[in-house]
Amino acid sequence: MSHSMSAAPARPSYHAATGKIDYPMTNDYMFRAVLQRSKPTLKSLIASLLHLEPDSIRSLEITNPIVLGQSFDEKSFILNISILLNNHAHINLEMQVLNEHNWPERSLSYLCRNFDQLQRGSAYLEVAPAIQIGFLNFTPFPEKKIPEFYATYKMLNIKDHHLYSDKFRLSVVD
Repeated sequence: MSHSMSAAPARPSYHAATGKIDYPMTNDYMFRAVLQRSKPTLKSLIASLLHLEPDSIRSLEITNPIVLGQSFDEKSFILNISILLNNHAHINLEMQVLNEHNWPERSLSYLCRNFDQLQRGSAYLEVAPAIQIGFLNFTPFPEKKIPEFYATYKMLNIKDHHLYSDKFRLSVVD
């Protein structure tokens, strides 16, 4: 009796690749291209950052896709990635490499634009959660003695820390 052994599938050539990477994930285009092209990568990233079970993510839709392979000039290229999670929550991912010393105000502007999504006549209770996640190549609050790798901010009462709303959240990957 002979048993035929099938060879293990060949690994793609990039698994053994070495050398310099010309376009790291901090490159805005590469950041968008990888996350847009690989739904499993995007799903894993969102699940990790939002502390969700991957199976709870039923749908992820990039609402501002780019045409991969097309070149962009600085004036026409939108640097963020807008995502609709499970046809409900609005997520904005932003890669920011240069410290322009305005991150708190800039990230709040992105978050507010994402949160203001109700149509005229809609009930305010229908507003979907808005989440802004910034990937920064700098520490936004250098005065903090120990910078956090991943920090999440929400609106809460400064006296008793009661959460005002869970629908308005800002996170930073430092």
